[in-house]
Amino acid sequence: GLFSQETNQLDPNLTSMYDLPELMANRYGDLGSDRPHLVKLDGFYRLDANEVGFFTFGASIRGQSGLPINTLGSHPFYGDGESYLVPRGEGGRMPLTTRFDTHVAYGHALSDGMRLEAFVDIFNLFNQQPELAVDEIYTYSALNPIVGGDKKDLEHAKVLYENQGVEKNANYANTSDRQAPLSARFGLRLLF
Repeated sequence: GLFSQETNQLDPNLTSMYDLPELMANRYGDLGSDRPHLVKLDGFYRLDANEVGFFTFGASIRGQSGLPINTLGSHPFYGDGESYLVPRGEGGRMPLTTRFDTHVAYGHALSDGMRLEAFVDIFNLFNQQPELAVDEIYTYSALNPIVGGDKKDLEHAKVLYENQGVEKNANYANTSDRQAPLSARFGLRLLF
């Protein structure tokens, strides 16, 4: 593929996915940016107040399904997060996220075809901060994928060339990114 989201490898048409047979295992399933549901609603209303100017009120609502969670391990030659230990997306899915933004503006005509406008945008109005990403690296040990396996099979996985149990990443499945908190933008623009 053009981009490997799980490892952030941006080498168009040159990702490691097909380099070795063991890297191709468990690659079927929901892709890293799969969002089955996405809702976008935008609305604006402009109120003319004659000689005083005009007011604009707007709102934007976004809702989207969470991303699939993978269970990744290391590969002895390619490094961390290159081996899908169980099928892609087997770790479940992150929660639904929503976001509410608002826009309020006041404008006044200075002359024919020229107006001055002051505005404020408020992003993430309700300060919702659900998780957007989790640490998907199950272990930093090198091991082969468990073809056709599931998460229960991970307890029997062995480190390559050492025949010992796997040391689990203590941060696996913990939140690594959250939605940006409440913020605002103030602006002044001259339109002509």
